Amino acid sequence: MSSEIIKFRVPAGDKDLFVNAAKDAGTTVSDLLRRAGKAAIKGRVASRPLLEDLIYLRSVANRLDLIAGVAGGAASIEIKAAAEALRAIYRRHLEAGR
Repeated sequence: MSSEIIKFRVPAGDKDLFVNAAKDAGTTVSDLLRRAGKAAIKGRVASRPLLEDLIYLRSVANRLDLIAGVAGGAASIEIKAAAEALRAIYRRHLEAGR
């Protein structure tokens, strides 16, 4: 697949923010911006509150797993199922932004 280079300007100092964000995400600046651009084209740019909600979902799922480990029995199975449902919602929304 052929590709083209896109150049754009950002305010002074923002380049470092892009570099740090890419490093934190474990990716390159190019890939970070490419994914963000694709999400914007598809109308799937997540607002900060949505991202915070997704992080909260993942956190709640992890806490439910801890509770399930203590609860045992039938309750444990239900709690683990709820945790996995939350993770599925998290993954679905995360993948939609790619």
